[in-house]
Amino acid sequence: MADFDSLMKSEIERVNSALDEYLTMRIEEAKRLSPVHALYYSNIREYLMRGGKRLRPVMVVSAYKAVREGVDMKHLYRAACAMEMLHNGSLLHDDLIDHDEVRRGGPTFHALYREWYLKNARDDPERAVDFGMAMAVLGGDSLLNMGPQVITASELPPEVAFECMKLYHTAYQELADGVLLEMNMVNDPSATAETYLEMIRLKTAVLFERSLLMGATIGGASAEQKAALSEFGITVGQAFQIRDDILGSFGEEKVTGKSAEGDIREGKKTMLVIQAYRLGNKQHCATLDALLGKRGMTSEEVDRVREVFRESGALDATAEIMRNLLQRGQNALERADPPLNEMYKQFLLDLSEMLVNRSY
Repeated sequence: MADFDSLMKSEIERVNSALDEYLTMRIEEAKRLSPVHALYYSNIREYLMRGGKRLRPVMVVSAYKAVREGVDMKHLYRAACAMEMLHNGSLLHDDLIDHDEVRRGGPTFHALYREWYLKNARDDPERAVDFGMAMAVLGGDSLLNMGPQVITASELPPEVAFECMKLYHTAYQELADGVLLEMNMVNDPSATAETYLEMIRLKTAVLFERSLLMGATIGGASAEQKAALSEFGITVGQAFQIRDDILGSFGEEKVTGKSAEGDIREGKKTMLVIQAYRLGNKQHCATLDALLGKRGMTSEEVDRVREVFRESGALDATAEIMRNLLQRGQNALERADPPLNEMYKQFLLDLSEMLVNRSY
């Protein structure tokens, strides 16, 4: 894993450099419009650069290098940033939907602009909330639009750029479909584990898959290589989201950078919840019925839901599903033809292990 850590750090640094370069360019362009615009794009830059795993752009680059010897593309890392823009644009909107106040150890975009309004406009909390919400919608829209702009600014061959655009736009559409499914699952008592897996395929795993396919497309991959990377991206992406849901109820906020109570307070229909209803006794189910998504929920009540997850066996069952998905994804890489570059195949395998064993 020492080699993995070194390579991961190196790739993240290159991605961050490309990301910072592009966002700084946008800030300079915005200065010509007004100080308000310059501040807005500076806040977007700060939101992106304060942290983040950079998984999606790293996957773009890794897939490229897994199917092609050497890097002979001038703006590979800039092109890789497209999926990071899509991911972060969706996060600004997710934070708003989930009423989250913290992201990566800092304020969410709506919280940032709510406080800005109170400090710089007027002392009107109700209007400040509306202003923060509007700015989060606008910020997410700006980032979602930057993705295609990054692709066109990457000097790809026209036919490759066209395929990358298709991957981006289908990922965007499926992500929105996944969020729609997630929001309606809360009130769907018939939601099953299969429904949940489809939801996280759309909401999370598709971005992993399309990131890998974008890199493979830029690298001129074969159909068999793309198929292997596609299955890896979907199943590992689902495992990643399940781990994220576990951390969303059992993680430490100072490590994850976000609340470990939000999912329970919102009453999200995670795999933990589905398995707890499936495996729990009548008392467990009654507790979930009474507490999940309850307004004004206390920390003690949140802890009681966590106890149900443990006592019912839901936590263990969820972890087993996660590990099985991981194994399927890892096995898929062996079916690539021609075989993937050994160094970057191993990097992807190590990356997948990190994703399901992480504490953040």
